[in-house]
Amino acid sequence: MAPSDDLNDAIGASAEGSTREKVDRNWLRNLLRRHHDQYQEQRRMSTSTSDEEKEDDILKDKALIVAPMVDQSDLPFRLLCRKHGANLAFTPMIHARLFITKEAYKKKFWDFIHGTPKEDRPLIAQFCGDDPNVLLEAAKSIEHHVDGVDLNCGCPQGIARRGNYGAYLLEQADTLVNIVKTLSASLTIPVTVKVRLLPTGEARVEDSIRLYHRLVDAGAHMITVHGRTRLQKGRDTGKADWDAIRQVVEAIGDRVPVIANGGIENFDDVKACLRQTKADGVMSSESILEYPPLFTNSHTESTSRQRTGPGRIELSRDYIQYAKINPPNKGGQGSGLKCIRVHIHRFLHADLQSTPNIRDLVCTAQSVEELEQAIDLMEKIHNDAGHVVQEEQKSWYVRHRVVGEDGLSAQDRKFRKDSIMTCDEPEDDSAICVAAMFGNDDNGDY
Repeated sequence: MAPSDDLNDAIGASAEGSTREKVDRNWLRNLLRRHHDQYQEQRRMSTSTSDEEKEDDILKDKALIVAPMVDQSDLPFRLLCRKHGANLAFTPMIHARLFITKEAYKKKFWDFIHGTPKEDRPLIAQFCGDDPNVLLEAAKSIEHHVDGVDLNCGCPQGIARRGNYGAYLLEQADTLVNIVKTLSASLTIPVTVKVRLLPTGEARVEDSIRLYHRLVDAGAHMITVHGRTRLQKGRDTGKADWDAIRQVVEAIGDRVPVIANGGIENFDDVKACLRQTKADGVMSSESILEYPPLFTNSHTESTSRQRTGPGRIELSRDYIQYAKINPPNKGGQGSGLKCIRVHIHRFLHADLQSTPNIRDLVCTAQSVEELEQAIDLMEKIHNDAGHVVQEEQKSWYVRHRVVGEDGLSAQDRKFRKDSIMTCDEPEDDSAICVAAMFGNDDNGDY
């Protein structure tokens, strides 16, 4: 799809008149190095970190990032991922206007009276919105508790279109540039932007690059590129375009760090993506939800695809322990018990397909103790069956690819079923946003 003349004009406009000082290209590397000792200690806690992996030059000074995921990148999950190799994490997307006007919403998403836990740093808070002053007020309220503020320009869902934020801002370049200018001129911490490719056709990556240059001119300290357009979502996700990300790195990588996002299924993909794109780091979303040790050499070609890290039961128990200490609804950017249930369902997805009674227990649990009972039952089944952790494979992440006798994947079957059902959508923007935060099954790979 070719861009309109208006879009071309907006993308190509310069940021003349900006008084923003040149961004320090090394700020991200310096941030990671400041937290290096903590990062190494957490990696040593993971039994799946090998000497070969520690010495892999491709990972040196690279950011290994837990993505902002709606109701999923909560504090206990971030801590679990940090234990297994992640050295930077994002909060879930936070709606800026609700954050400053709805006390209950703010408390659910940010309840750290004395700041963020030191073990959850470095941390970048992601906001969505289209009003620069509202976004600034929201960011200002927590700027001393995080290491950066990110603007969501990647959400492709209908709710983002209705709210005029996310990936739809990419096609309103002047508005977007003004937001970045406002934030970068007033905040004392880096301002970053998570983007998608513009939906202008395979041969028009330069349109995206021109826009990204404008964002850097406006003061953006880092650009995270999801190698898909806003049209690539749900059942039409398609393959992430690493070549396009490489072109972005070549174009703006000498100005600011560029992070690659999309298509990161395992540690082999982490290294392959870094080699192909030359990015400053990689960000994982869906795959890391099912297997938090994704950033460790625990399930790769070099291990003959044999899992050498913790198995599903161990990960479930570890997450529960983190959640007991730091409940997701206590400043952890999550929706409490529902958030915990969803994580356990992701970890145990492969097992739950053949154990409907335990699946129902997980999905309807009214307490952490009931979830622990479900894990105990699953562990007993594993023990009785002689389950081998090393042979575990991804299940939830590849749910779109596994088809049944009817030629449909489980997700396609669900889509057909849901498509014949109707429901009333709330008209109030607050209700819509909250519904998206706590009722979304796409996990916000934004």
